[in-house]
Amino acid sequence: MYQSIIYKEWIKTGKLVILASVIFVGVIMYSFISVKQILRLNGSVNIWEAVIMKDLPLLSTLKWLPVLVAILLALAQFVPEMQNKRLKLTLHLPLPETLIMITMLGFGIAVLLFIYAVTYVVLLPGLGIWFAPEIVQLSFYASLPWFISGLLAYTLTTWICLEPVWRQRIINIAVSIACLSLFFVGTRSGGYNSFIPYLFGFTILSMLFPFYSVSRFKEGVQ
Repeated sequence: MYQSIIYKEWIKTGKLVILASVIFVGVIMYSFISVKQILRLNGSVNIWEAVIMKDLPLLSTLKWLPVLVAILLALAQFVPEMQNKRLKLTLHLPLPETLIMITMLGFGIAVLLFIYAVTYVVLLPGLGIWFAPEIVQLSFYASLPWFISGLLAYTLTTWICLEPVWRQRIINIAVSIACLSLFFVGTRSGGYNSFIPYLFGFTILSMLFPFYSVSRFKEGVQ
């Protein structure tokens, strides 16, 4: 039964996942080309100095991409479930409702984690060709809040989609925007380092939000 749920989620999101993967590949290639071009025009010494002394971002092209992909994935998964209240049929599968929701959410989170992890596995060693490990590490910590925010955006968008009352959806949207804005506060590289565990902890906690919306849906809240 779990395989059937996962297959259903893939049918809804497969094309989007492939497109998102292609976009990430394109952005990674663009980042490499951009860095190589900057190094060629300005020289390694000047760029290293700009990164260390002036906080020049190396991965700024990725800033909004994790959030955008996560929101689109959640919409592709759960908007169809709310059309004509199809979620009722899904929840009547011969499985506990909690496990059904965990499987659906787990699918989306697993897809995002895979894409994000592959991005880092390719991008960071690639940057290591031109930059010292300290600079690569700095870029990793500078971009990590963007990828964590992608996971949060997924759970919050799911929470919004599954909410049965539009008035409450608007409130959820406002809360979600406020929460996500915490991940994009302008700061120097390393400014988020001590705060990352709290951001990650809140992201894990947010995975409970969709279950609240499902509970309201089951109760027929108007």
